[in-house]
Amino acid sequence: MSDNFAAEEIESKLSLVVRKPQEGKTSICITTITNDTSKNIHIVLTMNTLSAGMQFFGRMQTDIGPKRIVVFNSKKQTAGECHHAKDISRVMSLINKENIKVIVCCAHEKRMRESLPDLFDIITDSVRFREQNIKFVIHIDEAHKYIPENLEHVRKFNNCPFVTDIIGYSATPDGIWQSSDSLFHKILVRDVEEELAIIRSPNYFGVNRCHFNIYDELDHHSLVMGSGIDTAIPELTFERSGMTSKHRRQWYDFRWYFDLGNELLLLSFVKFILPTLNLPSDSFSYNFVPSYTRKATHYKCMELILDQYPTANVIIMNGNGYQLFRLRSSTGKSCIITDGEEIKLNASHISCPVERKKEMDALLEPSYMIQKLIKDTPNCPTFVTGFTCVGMSVTLINQYIGNFDNVVMAHQHYSRDKLYQLCRFLFKYDSWTPENRDRIKTTQFHSLTKSVRDTCIEYEEHVERICTEFAGKTCSLNEINGEEPEEPSRTEQKKLDAARVTLANPGGKLWKKFKVYDGNDAEQWEKAREFYVDVRKNGRFTGTKIPKTSMPKLDGAGFYNCAFTGGSPERVALSKCSRIENEKWTSRFMLSEDQLAYARIFVGYDNIDDPTEYTILIKYAILEDNEINRKFVNDYKTNKKVEVDNDSDSV
Repeated sequence: MSDNFAAEEIESKLSLVVRKPQEGKTSICITTITNDTSKNIHIVLTMNTLSAGMQFFGRMQTDIGPKRIVVFNSKKQTAGECHHAKDISRVMSLINKENIKVIVCCAHEKRMRESLPDLFDIITDSVRFREQNIKFVIHIDEAHKYIPENLEHVRKFNNCPFVTDIIGYSATPDGIWQSSDSLFHKILVRDVEEELAIIRSPNYFGVNRCHFNIYDELDHHSLVMGSGIDTAIPELTFERSGMTSKHRRQWYDFRWYFDLGNELLLLSFVKFILPTLNLPSDSFSYNFVPSYTRKATHYKCMELILDQYPTANVIIMNGNGYQLFRLRSSTGKSCIITDGEEIKLNASHISCPVERKKEMDALLEPSYMIQKLIKDTPNCPTFVTGFTCVGMSVTLINQYIGNFDNVVMAHQHYSRDKLYQLCRFLFKYDSWTPENRDRIKTTQFHSLTKSVRDTCIEYEEHVERICTEFAGKTCSLNEINGEEPEEPSRTEQKKLDAARVTLANPGGKLWKKFKVYDGNDAEQWEKAREFYVDVRKNGRFTGTKIPKTSMPKLDGAGFYNCAFTGGSPERVALSKCSRIENEKWTSRFMLSEDQLAYARIFVGYDNIDDPTEYTILIKYAILEDNEINRKFVNDYKTNKKVEVDNDSDSV
């Protein structure tokens, strides 16, 4: 029987929860965690902004409890009543001392590249994690952004034996599929209704419920030339944006880099469209005017809005936080009236601890923060602008502030997924009161081009199809897009066929262990030999010894070295051996023609520096003798010659 073994085949642990924007992905994540009664710990990777992380874990606190949550980031003040950790050593300390269920951190590249791998490395030596079989479940919010940017890091998570699931959440998942990469070629779309009994609600305001106003007939060059907007960025806008002498001082025009966009065209369209909205100056209306990537466009849009509507509230959301701008009556100039930090500071001074906590938690939601920002001027037209922070992971609508009256979009240069992510005017209203549902308006969607409307509607229909037709299925993007079903790859077919194989292993166990200590080496090795030989009898070998080529190699220091990863023999810690105990039965074996029994020997040391105490581990598989099993080993046999039994090789 050959003891050669195949490279470890790691099954995909990746799956996706696909939902439209604001359709409850966060609730699905939290329900997945609260339904888990095991000792597993859930790592939630949020959008790479502190506000997104705060919003996410803020929603968890009620259901999970702040004392079971670790907020892993650089700013302790963002953790509220949850535990805070600035580094991995603190995370480990909390995991070991507290009943931690969730670790929340941003999907920063350093977290993916260093922090989480360091955590898993430390866990390798944890007796508690090994004995209690504690694993990690990784949740990746906005997976369409953070998985493609970190493919190799996600692959390492998938290979880690301490990770049991990787769940991505996205409203625009197409970019996650990678046709040339086996791990990301076919991905499981989770059936949330079946798994969690979370039924998709009909109470959803989608793109198709807007009234579209399209301005395709406008000549873009004429629009820009007629707007009167100077090509130079105003000095005050330049300063408010935090720009320096190194930054470009002119607006980008019809020649721009990457996704920066034609800023002059955007600003010209905003200036053109604002008067047509006909908003009363003395009553509330809610309007969404997203800008472009550069902060300068955010502050210039604010100025254009206040020029047209002098009584307006303009809320800018970007890396500077939440800022409310209005015109100062004494000067007629724009100024910051208040910001999110001031609102939170006021809340922190509430004397009643219960009310203070309630208010601080509520302020984690952007829509509630907007309510507080305009509390003193509620009967005025209100605008929200910005870009990144009014995109992914941000909720701008609730039942009290209502939905948007108007949305102004001039983002035709963006890819379909980025454009659909910008649809922050979509919302679910399950929990709204009947009175507030009656207040839902038809949002007026003002688009510079027809392509923006068509893209948003098409992508929404695409996501709907994924959620319904492909829920519970492992599929490729080609299949989702209606192309011919693909033949399974050899690896995929092997996985399907392996599931039909029946084993004769007693109790279904794949591992047998023999503990060596206090000089019982010979006794335990004899037991291991007897077991190994007994397994061999189920194959075509009749020898009575463990072949020399199958034995771990004894070095000059008295340690047994084994080819743990298929390379050169090495001294292996027992904790490292324990990582492979949950592998499928086919891993670590090279299948041989007509051979129905396989075994492989490992040695793992309690202390990597002490050769006297160790465990002999034998992984084995005895296949029942039937047509299906014989066909399987013959179909997937390797081309290497089967080892010849040699009784002269002894232990």
